[in-house]
Amino acid sequence: MSEESGMPPVAVETDVRSLKKPRLLPSALLGLIVLTGCAVGGVWMYNETTLQKPLQRVLIADPRNHVVRAKAHFDGWIDTHSVVFDLADVAGDSSQMDVFRVLLQYAKEQKDHQYQSIILSAYGQKKFVIPGDYFQQLGREYDAQNPIYTIRTFSHHISTMDGTKPFPEPEGGLLWVFKEEMEQFNNFNKRWYLDDFLARHK
Repeated sequence: MSEESGMPPVAVETDVRSLKKPRLLPSALLGLIVLTGCAVGGVWMYNETTLQKPLQRVLIADPRNHVVRAKAHFDGWIDTHSVVFDLADVAGDSSQMDVFRVLLQYAKEQKDHQYQSIILSAYGQKKFVIPGDYFQQLGREYDAQNPIYTIRTFSHHISTMDGTKPFPEPEGGLLWVFKEEMEQFNNFNKRWYLDDFLARHK
C-alpha cells in the first residue's frame, strides 16, 4: 500500500525500557507503602503492648479508676527512653487523688522498667517531667509508702518542659511546710490538667 502511494514504509521502533518503567514504578511505590505501613504498625504495636496495655490494666483493675481516661506511649512514639503519660479526660465527679492514684498505680505497673523521664501530658499537651528513677521509686514504694508523704513531696521532683523547677522545697516550721507542700500539690494539678478541664467543660 505504501508502494502504491509512493511513500516509503514507516518503521516502528519499540523502546523496551519505556515499556518496563510503568510496571516497575508502581511496584516500587507499592513496596514502599507496604514497608512504611509495616513500620508504622510495628511502632504502634510496640507502644500498645509495652505501655498502653499495662495502663489499661491499671484503669480496669481498680473500680475507683473508672473516672479517669489516660493514654501512654513513648515520646514521639519511638523514643524508648521517655514515656508520655497523657490524661485524655476525667469525669466531673473525679478528684485530684483519683488521677494521682492512677499515676502511682501505673508507676507500680512499670516499676521493673527503667526510663530517663516520664512526661505528664493532658489533652495532648506536655506539661511536666518526672525523672525516670523517681518514677520507678514511686512504683516500688507504692504498697509501703505513706500516701500523704508522697503527695507532700511529689511536686519537689518535677520540672517544667523547659527544665525549670516550679515547686522548690519550702522551709520553715512543720505546719508551714505541710501547708505549702499541699498548696504546691494543688497548683501542680491545676497546671497539669484542671485548668484545661475547666476550660473544656464550660
